[in-house]
Amino acid sequence: MQTQSRDKNIDVLIVGAGPSGLMMACQLALRNISFRIIDKKVHRTNYSGALIVQARSIEIFQQMGIAQTAVQSGVIANEIKLVFNGKKTFTIPVRDIGQGLTQFPYLLLLEQSQTEQLLTNFINNFGYSIERETELVQFTQDDHGVNSVLKRSDGQEESVTSKYLIAADGARSMVRKQLQIPFIGKTFPTALYVSDCKAEGDLSPHQLCFSFSDQTTAGIFPLPGGRWRIDGAISIDKGSKDPLTFDDIRNRFADKTRMKVEISDPEWFSVFHVNERYASAFHQKRCFLVGDAAHIHSPVGAQGMNTGLQDSYNLAWKLAMVIHGKSKSSLLDTYSSERVVVAKNVVRGTDRAFTLVTSRNFFAKLFRVHVLPFFLQLLLPILVKLQSIRYFFFRRISEIGIEYRKSLLSQHSSTGNFPTYAPRPGERLPYINYQEGGEMINIQDKVKSNDLHLFIFARQSSIEAISLIAERYAHLLSFEIIQYTSGTDDLFKRFGIADSGYYLVRPDLYIAYRSAKPDAYRFVAYLQQFFISE
Repeated sequence: MQTQSRDKNIDVLIVGAGPSGLMMACQLALRNISFRIIDKKVHRTNYSGALIVQARSIEIFQQMGIAQTAVQSGVIANEIKLVFNGKKTFTIPVRDIGQGLTQFPYLLLLEQSQTEQLLTNFINNFGYSIERETELVQFTQDDHGVNSVLKRSDGQEESVTSKYLIAADGARSMVRKQLQIPFIGKTFPTALYVSDCKAEGDLSPHQLCFSFSDQTTAGIFPLPGGRWRIDGAISIDKGSKDPLTFDDIRNRFADKTRMKVEISDPEWFSVFHVNERYASAFHQKRCFLVGDAAHIHSPVGAQGMNTGLQDSYNLAWKLAMVIHGKSKSSLLDTYSSERVVVAKNVVRGTDRAFTLVTSRNFFAKLFRVHVLPFFLQLLLPILVKLQSIRYFFFRRISEIGIEYRKSLLSQHSSTGNFPTYAPRPGERLPYINYQEGGEMINIQDKVKSNDLHLFIFARQSSIEAISLIAERYAHLLSFEIIQYTSGTDDLFKRFGIADSGYYLVRPDLYIAYRSAKPDAYRFVAYLQQFFISE
């Protein structure tokens, strides 16, 4: 365990202790990178906030050893219920919708307060803690580092020098504004209210309910302890001076949703306008944006927090390799190029979905309240049975379908002939179980978070050349040899290896390089682009 660093000279300063900032801290702690994490707030989030943790995020938790704690603390959704004008109802089973694609083929409802606590406990175990009531008031950067001035609640200021600065300071990011990075997008005219409260009526535990009526759109989500999370669209009179209250919603909730549901006893209530925005770049010299500082979305699809967690996951291993002298600084350029594309796609997708479910336009309302249920009645029984359709939607919403095939890290990174179904560089390492030593092993569990991982598939051809290269680069990659047996036959087929070959996997579980033969010449050329040999 490392002792909490209060040094004035550190590797990384993290500004903001929400989920993205905390994930960055966790990943840096794992990699023995010195950091400090500060936050203006007195306490962590104490409400449901970003409620759904997607499968890709749970896979990250699994790599960190905290997935089971997360799953046990949350609620796994069994089904989604769609209600149209209180009359037509459709139920979609989702308990194992992604079965075969991931170890976590479901939607996990875990309150943001619990997610933050889980990540806080993780860094606490490494001897780190959050410096609360501490604000970044100014910073400058040069070719050697970032000089920051921190201000505490008592007014005292402190100067800190770091090699890098991580802006996890939210949608109004002071860092992004000072860097003058454009925040591209728009604000929707429709507002949302959200509340953690009690609810009684036509509801079932482990069921997500969405109500579409002529008057409103609402979502109802189960929380532990018999509580519920309520979201709803609302039109706010711009001339009104009185803020909307929970009582305003409660008095007409059943009437507007046309559901027999009564809500009461709010623990949290908030009203806000939805923004869809992303930063034009996530990186300027030694400063990086993650989470809401880099992108904000509507809550439709539960993508925001999960995208932020993966921002930090993508960046942390690259920072660590540069700081430890294992890679060239050009590796850091791939963070922005990879993640900006993801943010753009999320903004576009959630923009269309939010407009569809909340627009007051006559034709939009007609479609979602009357036309959509008609098509669901005809097609839903068929769609639910088609595995390809289920997999398509799960890959998108769970974020396991995110890929970096156009990244510089994925260019000139395939040697030999592979079948079209074999996983390609830039794609996530697939979830495949195979037999090893009489036990079933998930190949994803072989990849540890600190290093690149080389899987060498050995059948008949000699693997001596690639083994020697693996040993030469042992300071930045770990490797293992998978011999061809009856237990690994399917693994060889799934990876498209007919004889002997190999796959190099990034610490964030994405494929970096592949070869259908044990040749090492092109592999060395690939490694030399970004990484440093001893």
